[in-house]
Amino acid sequence: MRNLLFIVGLALIFTSCKKHFEDINTDPDQPLTAPPNVILGGVEGTLAYAYGGDLSRHSSIFTQHLTGVSRQWAVLQNYGIVSEDVNTVWGDNLYAGVLMELKQLKAAAEADGWLHYQGVAEVLQAYTLLVVTDNWNAAPYAEAFQGAENLQPVYDSQADIYSTVFTLLASAKTNLNLVDGGPVVPGAEDALFAGDAASWIGFANFIEARAYLHRAKMDAGNYSSALNAIAAGGLTADCGFPFAGGGNANPAFQFNEQRGDCAIGSKLQELINDLNDPRRHLYDHAFDDAHPFMTGDRSVFLGTVTEQKFIEAECTFHEFGAAAAHPLYIEAINLSFGMVGYADSAAAYIAQPEIDPGAGSLTLDHIMTQKYIALFQDPEVFNDWRRTGLPALTPNTGTAIPRRYPYPQEELNLNSNTPSATIFNSVDWD
Repeated sequence: MRNLLFIVGLALIFTSCKKHFEDINTDPDQPLTAPPNVILGGVEGTLAYAYGGDLSRHSSIFTQHLTGVSRQWAVLQNYGIVSEDVNTVWGDNLYAGVLMELKQLKAAAEADGWLHYQGVAEVLQAYTLLVVTDNWNAAPYAEAFQGAENLQPVYDSQADIYSTVFTLLASAKTNLNLVDGGPVVPGAEDALFAGDAASWIGFANFIEARAYLHRAKMDAGNYSSALNAIAAGGLTADCGFPFAGGGNANPAFQFNEQRGDCAIGSKLQELINDLNDPRRHLYDHAFDDAHPFMTGDRSVFLGTVTEQKFIEAECTFHEFGAAAAHPLYIEAINLSFGMVGYADSAAAYIAQPEIDPGAGSLTLDHIMTQKYIALFQDPEVFNDWRRTGLPALTPNTGTAIPRRYPYPQEELNLNSNTPSATIFNSVDWD
């Protein structure tokens, strides 16, 4: 797609030379490394492109936010996703395009004492690792990124990756809290927060809360930990990567413009119709370049204040009961309507007893259904559904809905450590 050219243009090309030919193969006018401020924008763009592109489409098929109606996507609608389908998002985007470049960004930042850049790199590493392990379970990390020195890195367990995520976030917050962030600090090249350290700390706390919530199915004590992370100071504004349109368009817009192989999902359409949700007039259109929601200049959001408020509502429901969660639930709905320009319609929607049953009658189903609608095409919905089973979904075909992505074919071909798993196997926290 066209935006891939934009990302490639921003990202660095990583080159390696054989030991005995370094001198003759190195051009002093073409450096092989770049400072963190040159790397950062490309990393953010690649991550947003992957999150709002393949990860969004595939997970939205599973959660019935989308329906695949033709060509490859009609096959995916019937859960025909295979290992070749995820080669690009795993290898080119998340590993080579994000994690490898973040490793270089972090190393350069550490070497030069650019501590706020180091903190930003650690936040983005934590976010990306969470995306990888939540969708694929075990994944290479501790032995990865060594090039020819280790072509078959071991797969870290999900428990080890989560431990790494929490360690990275703690280190990031330490670095970002420093008054002196180093001789150079992030600025305009940071498309997410323009170098604002407080916003990056808030994003780190948001990621931490999301991570604890994912593991609450294993240990209910994680609900309290998620609330504590947000209470420490979470997002105060949405974290979105701004796609400009034109040649640098939002990945969903590009897909609809070039393919148009999807339509609104059956469960989402059922809910927005049954609940008289005014956002149906925004979502339920032909998926082409005229779609009013998936526009060329729409940002891809890596985290939102709306999602954070729904996390608070869910965790408070489990910790303190329906009455305590109720005002957070109502606030989350209002935020979700405002996010898509429907703030004036929220009050009438909430007034329906199907939406607001009263503080004492609020259920987890209410919370998760409204979050499901609010996070239209967000890959996080796949995590929510696996954790809670809400809203209830009927498989598109067969008797089961996928619970993870297949490992990429390139890994299966080249790394003998790649685990054996099917798309119907659960990840460890599920």
